Amino acid sequence: MTVTGTGRRRGRPPKADAGDTKGALLRAALELFAAKGYEGTSVREIARSVGLSESVLYAHFDGKRAIFDAVLAQLGPLSAVTVLENLDPSAADRDPPGFIRSLVSRAMDEWASPHSRQLISLMAHDDLLHDPALTAGIFGALEHLAGLFGRWIEAGKLAAGLGSPLDLAYALMSPVALARVLWLHGGGTPEDIEAARQRAARHAELFVKTVFR
Repeated sequence: MTVTGTGRRRGRPPKADAGDTKGALLRAALELFAAKGYEGTSVREIARSVGLSESVLYAHFDGKRAIFDAVLAQLGPLSAVTVLENLDPSAADRDPPGFIRSLVSRAMDEWASPHSRQLISLMAHDDLLHDPALTAGIFGALEHLAGLFGRWIEAGKLAAGLGSPLDLAYALMSPVALARVLWLHGGGTPEDIEAARQRAARHAELFVKTVFR
């Protein structure tokens, strides 16, 4: 175990810091992936960028792919599930159209963060848009949302014959995800971010007017 220039020993972090180590590694990895590409980034570089040894990194992750999957789970399509779970659950039954509007707005807030925009740029630049983990994340998020549409169909709150719960979840989120890809990337300007928000909000309004009774 070596000593860094700050006097801190390189290796396993103190217990007080352990809770932050995983997050620090994920943030550092995303920065490096965005700057150098996934293939151009090594495990050693990720560890060293936060002043840790590779052994500490491997205590948290099996390898570079596991780090990438964790970044994708945190900032990719499944982040919409986190948004969904953080909304007022009673609003889903009390005011479904309002719930949809809030879901889309909160998702755009989440995806407009610098780290989320870095991830989209990485996926595009490194030809990872067809990565199996991304596909699984997309359908995992859609299936989670489909549960709500199933409840609304059973309660008679939706127009009849529009499609399955999964069809409706897909119809809601696909244009929102497209706005993310087109405008919420690493080089997006404030004007781009606003365009994404406006496009997503207009789609949400059109969707609720079309599907709800």
